[in-house]
Amino acid sequence: MSQSVMSRRALCARGSVFVAFSGGQLRVAAAHAALPDGDAYSPWTLWNDKSIHGTPLALVAAAILAASPHNTQPWLFHVRQDSIEIYADLSRNLGAMDAFVREMHLALGCAIQNLLLAAPPNGFDADVDVVPGSLLTLHERRAPVLAATIRLARRAPRAPDSLYRAIPERHTDRYAYERSKRLPSEWGEFAAHAGVSDDVRVFLFEEGNARGQFDALVVDSTAAIVADKPMDADSLRWLRTSDDAVAKHRDGLNYGSAGLSPFMQLVAEYVPVPDSMAGGVWLSQTRDTHLATAPLTGLIAVRDRYDRQDTIAAGRTWQRLHLSATVNGIAMQPLNQPIEMIDRERETGRGTHWAMRVAGFTGPDWQATFSFRAGYSEHAASPSPRRALHDVVRV
Repeated sequence: MSQSVMSRRALCARGSVFVAFSGGQLRVAAAHAALPDGDAYSPWTLWNDKSIHGTPLALVAAAILAASPHNTQPWLFHVRQDSIEIYADLSRNLGAMDAFVREMHLALGCAIQNLLLAAPPNGFDADVDVVPGSLLTLHERRAPVLAATIRLARRAPRAPDSLYRAIPERHTDRYAYERSKRLPSEWGEFAAHAGVSDDVRVFLFEEGNARGQFDALVVDSTAAIVADKPMDADSLRWLRTSDDAVAKHRDGLNYGSAGLSPFMQLVAEYVPVPDSMAGGVWLSQTRDTHLATAPLTGLIAVRDRYDRQDTIAAGRTWQRLHLSATVNGIAMQPLNQPIEMIDRERETGRGTHWAMRVAGFTGPDWQATFSFRAGYSEHAASPSPRRALHDVVRV
């Protein structure tokens, strides 16, 4: 396939732009001006623009709003009229935080799920062909690697479902939740069976001994990451501490989405927390806010956490689960520290301590690859910055 990237000059005339199909050819179409919050946030409102509706690019515009670890957005798309190839952009890996790019592939699964939800309303049937193989033998860390191909066939557009409509409303919520407010039993039943295949299973924890052990596991693994200097440094690389950094990179984590109070957010922007103290702040927030206030936590497990197809299926499950929560007014946040420590100990040959602790929740037939919390939030979560289409689409 052609490896040429779309010309930035051709795509950047007058703010944000879209590429649309016309008469079998790609053409450039101007979109809206930058939003008051900055152009880095414009994809959240431009994803369903009329200029691309009914084209494969509309599917990509939905895909780039998916969840990803540290908001790395590690995807590239090669767009044709009858297919979309999704590549893992391995130059955007998390280093020691994601030693086997497992979390990167979870993100690709999230993007694929959004893309599949966008296909029917835009007049397509879509079938997914995920590249098989093991992440343990995927040694590339810079060049793009094909992860999946979405094959498209034209059909009459169908009415959008509730999950599709929730795509621009889904945001990671790191604020305190309402611990005493239980989630609806019907949503819990959906969550427990949200897997997109028989090779994905969801485990949920509310109260009792298992929940206490889960909380201890997350706190202990967070402390272990903070104490691991390479992991801590690779995590901090994706922290954007100024508006200029957000506008430049259009990715990563920032104070606006950190779950801070307005006062603390203002303080942090003018007096940034030193790197040496950031880990301690994260640990206390995980223990005293994220876990202490969440009425529900859970794990997404697969047969093999390093199988590429299983991992992408788990990512699709998380995106589907989070969109369903959004429809029901429920907030969610990943808490993936325990699985990140499984990867780290495997990479360094330090044993199987974390893998054994996590296996205590799933049994020998399942391997957890994602952990999370859910509840009713006291605050509305903010959208995260997003890279523009011309940064991720190839032709």
